Amino acid sequence: MRVGLLIIGAAALAAVVGCGGQRAEFKSREDLSDLIPEAQAHVRQVLDGDDEHVGHFGSPLNSIAWERLPVRFHGAVGVFAENAGDGSGALTKLKVTLAELNRPIEPGQELVWVSGKYVGQPSPHVVSYDSKTNTVEIKPAVSVPPDAGDRFAVAPGAVLKHGRMLYAEHCQHCHGVTGDGGGPTAKYLNPKPRDYRLGKFKFTSTATPARARREDLARIIEDGIPGTYMPSFKLLEPEESQAIVEYVRWLAMRGEIEFKLVQSLKNDYSIEAVESTIESARKADEGLSNSAAREQIIAEMQEYLAGDWLEEFNDDTKFQSEQWRNAEQPDAVVLPKVARVPDTPESRARGRKLYLGQRAKCATCHGESGLGDGSQTLAVQKNPMTNEDYDTPGLFDDWGNPLKPRNLTRGIYRGGRRPVDLYRRIHVGIKGTPMPAFGTVLKDEEIWDLVNYVTHVPFEARERRPGDGGAESGADAPKVAASKSGPSLQVAN
Repeated sequence: MRVGLLIIGAAALAAVVGCGGQRAEFKSREDLSDLIPEAQAHVRQVLDGDDEHVGHFGSPLNSIAWERLPVRFHGAVGVFAENAGDGSGALTKLKVTLAELNRPIEPGQELVWVSGKYVGQPSPHVVSYDSKTNTVEIKPAVSVPPDAGDRFAVAPGAVLKHGRMLYAEHCQHCHGVTGDGGGPTAKYLNPKPRDYRLGKFKFTSTATPARARREDLARIIEDGIPGTYMPSFKLLEPEESQAIVEYVRWLAMRGEIEFKLVQSLKNDYSIEAVESTIESARKADEGLSNSAAREQIIAEMQEYLAGDWLEEFNDDTKFQSEQWRNAEQPDAVVLPKVARVPDTPESRARGRKLYLGQRAKCATCHGESGLGDGSQTLAVQKNPMTNEDYDTPGLFDDWGNPLKPRNLTRGIYRGGRRPVDLYRRIHVGIKGTPMPAFGTVLKDEEIWDLVNYVTHVPFEARERRPGDGGAESGADAPKVAASKSGPSLQVAN
């Protein structure tokens, strides 16, 4: 076993196949087939492993806990303390310091040596755990105490295994085994289920390019996404929601790494690139056969994979993991610097002016009346991934799906309807979509004015001319009367 990789057994998952007869196996990216077979084999080996190599992720039923990834794989994780024992006799009670406690430590759970002198040795089981003294009792005993700082895991893979089973039950039929949004139900849904493999989630409390926080994903699981087929799972226990969140994060990290792997090999070792290189080599050396030229290319690729590529892979995965870790830091959360501006007719009027004006340009996508029919929906856009024009007019997200701007008159906000949710959508935009961030363009007070206007759009008078909105003052403006049951809209004739 390579350092930092822990194979999670599949005994508890052996019966999991998933909805619609899906096989419990990961599906490769479509663009993997653009690579030559030898490069394809390398990508699969790095991700899933083969008969000779342990991969970094394994399969759904035989998963890998890669320590580099910031995923809560296990029931508990910690290190042995300095006073682990005196070195004499059989030791059953060891002092520990816990770094994570994701599940209660209970008798019978397996304790796995993650680092130190006992790595690779049979794993003992927990007899008891005393949280007051931070002492774990194990059986069988050890004759020599672990060194201070040696790492261990209790209930190895328990969180990931639990998440996999819950994901197969609740999520897989839409989001697919791989998290590619390609489950058997997906073809019937609009909008399509999220594809996690870019590591992007649209509705987060963090700014671009920061990753989603655990609590962002947990909130989506609990509340669902209004206006879509993503339902609420409020009946799940917190432990179950946590397990799904960790499994989804794991799938997202796997997808990101797969994308990077393909991109790192595509320029030189795609089928098209290799054919072009062979042709150039043959022109330079007329006696060179196709097979000989190809063998040279494969030899160069193997040298690259054993040298520079390995360093690049380590750097990329460390950077990626750090981005996920940084998203969990308190300062990653986008919070207003000032309290919400009171929701008054004057604030809404200022918000409407911004909405229609050239600084925010909201109407260019959402339309003057907020119907989602702005001029950008008729223009041909560029694909940010390829920098080429789309074949049809309109807006698209980073997954290549057609995207209609929100119809604000319906009062349905997919990222949440709390004022702070709308503030964040305006301040940081919506990841993976053309909705830009206005945090550097607008002051907080102006963003709150926009929030007040947008939440009022569903109550505007629709019989008026497009864009009139009814939010400005004047004889023709709708009159809002307060009542005990809340504001009601009274339109003057």
